[in-house]
Amino acid sequence: MKFDLMGYNTNNLLKNLHLKKIPLYNVETFSHNHVKFEVEDKFEHKIKKYIKNFKVDKTLNLKKRFSKFVYTNLGIVLALFFGMLFYMYVSNYTWKISIYGTKNLTEQEILQVLKNNGIKTGKINLQSSEDIETILLNNYDRIAQVSVIKQGTHIIINLSEKLVYIEEEFKPLVADYNGIITDINIITGTVNVKVGDYVNKGDVLVLPFNVNSNGEQVSVKPIAQIKAKVLVVYNKKIKSEEMVLARTNKTLICYEYKFLKFNLFKGKRKNNFQFYETNIITENVTCLLPLKRYVIKYYELAPKIIKHNFEQEQETEKEKALIESYKLLPNNVDNLKENVSAVIEKDELLIIVNLEADSYIC
Repeated sequence: MKFDLMGYNTNNLLKNLHLKKIPLYNVETFSHNHVKFEVEDKFEHKIKKYIKNFKVDKTLNLKKRFSKFVYTNLGIVLALFFGMLFYMYVSNYTWKISIYGTKNLTEQEILQVLKNNGIKTGKINLQSSEDIETILLNNYDRIAQVSVIKQGTHIIINLSEKLVYIEEEFKPLVADYNGIITDINIITGTVNVKVGDYVNKGDVLVLPFNVNSNGEQVSVKPIAQIKAKVLVVYNKKIKSEEMVLARTNKTLICYEYKFLKFNLFKGKRKNNFQFYETNIITENVTCLLPLKRYVIKYYELAPKIIKHNFEQEQETEKEKALIESYKLLPNNVDNLKENVSAVIEKDELLIIVNLEADSYIC
């Protein structure tokens, strides 16, 4: 330990320390009232009573400085220590698996095979890269080569599939809507309908082959533009009394906490509503950690009877039915014609919508 003393009678002080057999090292006297020296740490408590009248500036050795820093910053030291332990523990987990080179195989298929063999995200995977390569090669004959790289918390899989010849089978063109054929333009394929025919949705319009000069059928992808007068009929029945589910004034709020993919805490409150609607809000608890809170709000629903007044609601229901019928039309139509009628029978309201428009149906 080093001492830097300012005061009177520094010479007497040095003599007294010498008489008390306290060894001093590297003594430097700058003036009659300024002296520096070093002493072993074990003599520190012996010289305190001799230097109490001096202005003292002492320097701890490295070992004591470190212990003093740890003592005065214990909270920070513990936080760093446990943070390093947590980081070392979490860094052994696999948080991401990337797959490259898939063509006929899908990433989900490969991830499922890995999961079946105990390899997945959110856990420590002790298997080596060679082990993972062997698992994939043993499960898929279609894989020609595979290489696996374990990069920290990331598993990277590069693979190439064997070339497999697959004879392509073409499907026929079918009608997407009901209607009467008005125009046919065939590019490839064999037409199966003629102008004036009425077709239903799903009927075959163009067959997937051409006939060559020898009378043989040659498989081709059918391509054509077929126009029709599209016909849409939409019916809607409404009872005079209708049972619906409506919100009551009862609600329930529950909380869930999740760290990454791990559920940490779920509230003890349980939803006992028979019928309900749910609204979930996600909140970040802190920007420093991937900790999220899920606020789940349940709204109770109860059966409720609604009585309709057809005379007052008829026009509104016709508009709603018309909007729903438009969804049954192709996206691009010309010459749209519409007819909406309503019939009241006993306790029912029947809405009938007829639409007619020109459009392509395949």
